[in-house]
Amino acid sequence: MQSFLDSVLDDLPEWQSDPSSFVFVLPSKRAGFFLKNRMAQRATSTFLSPHIWSIEDFVAEISGLRYAGTLHLLFRLYEACLDQEGIQQESFADFTKWGPTLLQDFNEADRYLVDTDRLFETLAALNEIRNWTPDGSSTPMMDRQIAFWKNLAPIYSRFRTNLAGEGLAYQGMAYRAAASQLASYAAARGDVRYIFIGFNALNTAEDRIIQQLLEKPGSRIYWDADPHYIDNPVHDAGHFMRKHLRDWPSLRTGLAGIQNHFASPRNIRMVGIPKSVAQAKYCGSLLGELYAEDPEGIENTALVLGDEALLTPVLHALPAEIPAVNITMSYPIRHSPMAQLFDLLLEMRIRKTAEGWRVPQLLVLIAHPYLQSWFRSLDFEPTRGRMYLIRENLYYADSDALEAMGLPVTVRELLLPPPGAPPSDHAKNLEDITRALKPVYQKAGDPLQLEYLFHFNQLFNQLIQLTGAYPFVSDLKSLQLLYRQLLADEKVDFEGQPLSGLQVMGMLESRNLDFDTVIITSVNEGILPSGKSNASFIPFDVKREFGMPTYKEKDAVYTYHFYRLLQRARRVVICYNTEPEVIEGGEPSRFINQLRTDPVLGPQTELAFAVPETGAERPGELRIHKGPELLERLQEMASSGFSPTSLSRFIADPLLFYQRNVLGLDETEELEETVAANTFGTVLHDALEELYRPLEGAFLNRDNLAELRNRSDSAIERAFRKNYLRDGKARGKNLIALQVLRQHLDHFLGSEVTRAEKHRIRILGVEKKFRQELAVPGLQHPVTLKGTVDRIEEVDGQVRIVDYKTGKVTPAELRVSEWESLRTEPDRAKAFQVLCYALLYAGDSGTLPEKAGVVSFKNLGAGYQWFGVRTAPRQTEEQIHADTLTAFREVLHELLLEVFNPAVPFEARPA
Repeated sequence: MQSFLDSVLDDLPEWQSDPSSFVFVLPSKRAGFFLKNRMAQRATSTFLSPHIWSIEDFVAEISGLRYAGTLHLLFRLYEACLDQEGIQQESFADFTKWGPTLLQDFNEADRYLVDTDRLFETLAALNEIRNWTPDGSSTPMMDRQIAFWKNLAPIYSRFRTNLAGEGLAYQGMAYRAAASQLASYAAARGDVRYIFIGFNALNTAEDRIIQQLLEKPGSRIYWDADPHYIDNPVHDAGHFMRKHLRDWPSLRTGLAGIQNHFASPRNIRMVGIPKSVAQAKYCGSLLGELYAEDPEGIENTALVLGDEALLTPVLHALPAEIPAVNITMSYPIRHSPMAQLFDLLLEMRIRKTAEGWRVPQLLVLIAHPYLQSWFRSLDFEPTRGRMYLIRENLYYADSDALEAMGLPVTVRELLLPPPGAPPSDHAKNLEDITRALKPVYQKAGDPLQLEYLFHFNQLFNQLIQLTGAYPFVSDLKSLQLLYRQLLADEKVDFEGQPLSGLQVMGMLESRNLDFDTVIITSVNEGILPSGKSNASFIPFDVKREFGMPTYKEKDAVYTYHFYRLLQRARRVVICYNTEPEVIEGGEPSRFINQLRTDPVLGPQTELAFAVPETGAERPGELRIHKGPELLERLQEMASSGFSPTSLSRFIADPLLFYQRNVLGLDETEELEETVAANTFGTVLHDALEELYRPLEGAFLNRDNLAELRNRSDSAIERAFRKNYLRDGKARGKNLIALQVLRQHLDHFLGSEVTRAEKHRIRILGVEKKFRQELAVPGLQHPVTLKGTVDRIEEVDGQVRIVDYKTGKVTPAELRVSEWESLRTEPDRAKAFQVLCYALLYAGDSGTLPEKAGVVSFKNLGAGYQWFGVRTAPRQTEEQIHADTLTAFREVLHELLLEVFNPAVPFEARPA
């Protein structure tokens, strides 16, 4: 494989004879570093390196300005707002809620050379229209909003003027300045040849700069792309290349040097892996196999992290036999447990009340892994303190409780000082904590934690200086916001051999680089691509009008990076999380489906699922044999009743069934700080029961469903408070979870209206409990099946059984071709459960339900999904007949015989 950078140097043999006449500009510093290395390896004699710039540094060079840090920019923007007459002044803490968004909008407007006067006039006019009322009245809030938008232009102007006076700029300001000063800059540099390498998406300023410099004799631009996506008018990866071909006069004859790399064969393996840490372990195992097969091949292998937070688990998972690893990405210390510790300390001080410290936070604090060695050195036993707080059932801990739990005075004074002190004192206190922890990690010989401590010590020193320099940082909340902003920019750089060994990097660091083997992690929606999370005050349509990028363009950027990385690779492994968190959503990325359906690449892909070995004893090695006492316990359970859920658990994992259902060992319950998946489901079920219970026996219609929609928010909130919130209001991720629940329920009720207009639907039962005694041939005792049906309805005179599912369910999970699959395949758990409910209903009522199925609140677009038996390749019978329940009853009997079979131990099923 010839790399892209090598192909560029092949086309420019004269760079070596006269390097001083060249200026190379690339998208990133990393790409420039690799280019310089390729030059050194190809050189036949000693030479002075030509100028090699990243585009960002090149723009700063042209503009003559230096980039300011984010926090400095926010302070200067806040001061510009304070100096502006006619707008209401806010605290710095309130400003930081929207100031970064305004700064980003200024940045985008300048990068795209927008006429800001016209933009601000448009935004002000839109805001006036939005706040218009027929009688011309307004509220104080409306007046403040209108005044702010009318004063945006002078705020923008003052902000830029103040920065320019310091010789500083934000990125967009430097780009606008460079575009306006380009002619004089180029003229002063004579016959320099500018070589632009590997660009794709260009903002307006970059577009103008590059096109003007390409007019200089000998200047060129090299594109790294493939006809596979350029020639496809709907492929996002080629979006910007096609735009350049349309707009640039110099490209009327096409893009030079483009080769059809995707025509070459390659192997693309897509691997679904549960949870992020398991992805890291899988990658470590895979890299070990690759190194064993071809030790030299590891030099041309890249591990690309879609989510930078995965770096730490990846480093722990890398096999020791790989001799060299180069981490080209810096590690943001905001992902370290130490960052969480200091944020927790600030949050505890902010939320402390007259009653004391919140015990849920205190429990997290004393269990924090970074404090355990320090606690031991002070003879404090956190477990004893934890047991005291739980035993006393406290929700707040005052000074007496802190003393009673054995917390040493040193710990109390350092970690839990009085919150009423000024912010500068708290910043100094946090710095003191880093000093107290330093000897602990020096003794342990832990260089990484010492490096973290060094960075946090520097960060808190900055906080001390800032709180002294800016009096408007006047409270703990402002201090926390400053801490988080500084933390966002703080990174740890790793030392290593930058051009040898396995390369570990982020997606952006991979630009212009090529590898034979590429492993990509976290290829899920919301990560790759990042989705619509683009905070901005500028509406979508206004952005389109002014030529500014929207989420569509940003998606196209990610798509290009993804496909470009695959272009020259011969072996590709794409990992995605099969079990994302509740709020993330995070289905497998659209890139995976695009590759699988691609006419050229699709046949070269394969889909697999994996659970990496952890090195610990496998649960499957544990066997529980059924002696007389255990069989007696199972008979007790047969009398009290098995639920469909418990039997589904047995199908998936008999050992887990033994632990949870036979022994009654539930998962350890913790005080939830963010809503968990099981709580999420309980809240939705409780709200639906509250709403539909009064309608038992009634037909659904537009009016009573409209009433349900009116009451749905309050029902969700009551259920949320009952199952999760213990005090106060939902905040942060919990507020998002509450909004997600509201949205799910509202969408469902909206679909119910459409359904009720097409059918006569009567609610027969809500959360209806059933019990049925089964005589199982081969067992000497009856077995009780019990269950609670979420909803029984009558649709056009036919009874249907409905089970609510808060996770994602697809129709395939409710289809069976072979009845035996219900007993042997955990993926058929949903089908197994709804058939249990159908059997219970039929036994109780003496009549067959017409259908049984689920409503999946993460797949509402699929509507009501019904159990079905595949009768032919494309034919499914959804109606439940007597034969259906007869066949299912046989499967159920076989399953129960296995449960009670003394010769079959409880053990984990093989993966």
